[in-house]
Amino acid sequence: MSLRLRNPLKMLRSNAVALDMGSGQTRIASREGDVLLDEPSVVALEHGGTTVLVAGAEAKSYIGKAPERIRLVRPVEAGAVLDFDAAREMLRTLLSRVAPSDGTRLKVCAVVAQGLTDLARRAFAGCVKAAGAGKVDLVRAPLAAAVSAGLDIAQPKGRLLLGIGHGLAEASVVCLGDVVHSETIRCGARAFHEAVARHLAERHKIAIGENMAEQATLRLFCAEEPAEPRRLTITGKYAETGTPCALELTHVDLDGALDGVLVELEGLARSVMEHAPAELVADIGETGLLLYGGGAQLCGLENRLSQRLGLPVIVVQDPSRACLRGALAALGPDQNLRKQLLR
Repeated sequence: MSLRLRNPLKMLRSNAVALDMGSGQTRIASREGDVLLDEPSVVALEHGGTTVLVAGAEAKSYIGKAPERIRLVRPVEAGAVLDFDAAREMLRTLLSRVAPSDGTRLKVCAVVAQGLTDLARRAFAGCVKAAGAGKVDLVRAPLAAAVSAGLDIAQPKGRLLLGIGHGLAEASVVCLGDVVHSETIRCGARAFHEAVARHLAERHKIAIGENMAEQATLRLFCAEEPAEPRRLTITGKYAETGTPCALELTHVDLDGALDGVLVELEGLARSVMEHAPAELVADIGETGLLLYGGGAQLCGLENRLSQRLGLPVIVVQDPSRACLRGALAALGPDQNLRKQLLR
């Protein structure tokens, strides 16, 4: 199933949408497969209140720049709603950009992390309802990603998936339409960005902001030697003097920056296989590891994991939207698939 990017201000043609509200991005798609919204999960509120000033990309641009009167919140952390009021107001604001203006109540199929407790799942669904949804179904991320990759999850064949989101990495073994074993760690794209910022502070004595660290990770770092040099001008300040700096760096300047984080991801995949039944691990030796989530886009990650784990590793197409596509499948007419995804 492909997703077609459309003008996010376009009105819905139906009252059903798929929602992936993670700690990094919030994505909304219509039943027809149009991506209506894909923006950062950040909201700027008046300090001491819940009045929304801006949400999404504009709020993210405030990070590191906002005065004390503005409170910047990432209300979702590691798949769970940490600040219910902020999450509700952020989602209400984002939904208002794409929802019909005729008062129609939306039916929402929302992605949730496998590792959430029942209480955390109920809180997540309650937040979506409080933001304006009439009905909320939940689909677990590993199953959604597997379906979006074209896998028949009902088959008696073990599949290993590793989802790398903004604040969470989740490894799961899927078989017979369910998750047999899953483990999570708080290690995702944000950990990548923080490690890059620490590396630059130690090696070049410069301090950079969150948004600059994200750019450096995506455009400069590579987990293997790239085919062509990667270059980026890093802007920030010199730590000792506080004066502005602008340095042109290459991928070589980030060598080793993410070694610790990548070891954690490798260990997570190994741990899940250690605790899964031997028959399923034997299957995984053939089927390999499937990567999804925004963090799966890290340059060279699939080859690095393949070499270290001794498995074929495949990155799903458009990995950051893989779970959103799976949630869309749950809105489709296939009732058997709906039962597998939504139970």
